[in-house]
Amino acid sequence: MELEYLQNYWWLLIAVLGSLLVFLLFVQGGQTMLFQRFTESQRTMIISSLGKKWELTFTTLVVFGGAFFASFPLFYSTSFGGAYWLWMLILFSFVLQAVSYEFRRKPGNIFGTRTYDAFLFI
Repeated sequence: MELEYLQNYWWLLIAVLGSLLVFLLFVQGGQTMLFQRFTESQRTMIISSLGKKWELTFTTLVVFGGAFFASFPLFYSTSFGGAYWLWMLILFSFVLQAVSYEFRRKPGNIFGTRTYDAFLFI
């Protein structure tokens, strides 16, 4: 295989994964609709539909990071090292979302449903 072919392959792979990640992050942005005037059952349906896509979004983020590291390790180390706090903020927001999806409707949760809705909004 020629080097040019491999470079084009990696660029295509990174472009597809990056565009899929951006699309899925916009889909996750649908959580901001939770504070509109919906009944509790409608709110639960919205969260149920978005919760199933959360795992795909997180997996796409991890695969994108791995592919980016495999294809361009020097650029990866420079850009991710410089944007460390941004990536940590994204990671913690994903953790908050996972906890919110899991414990929002559990009986006897400490914080209540509205707190977990606010976490999903963030």
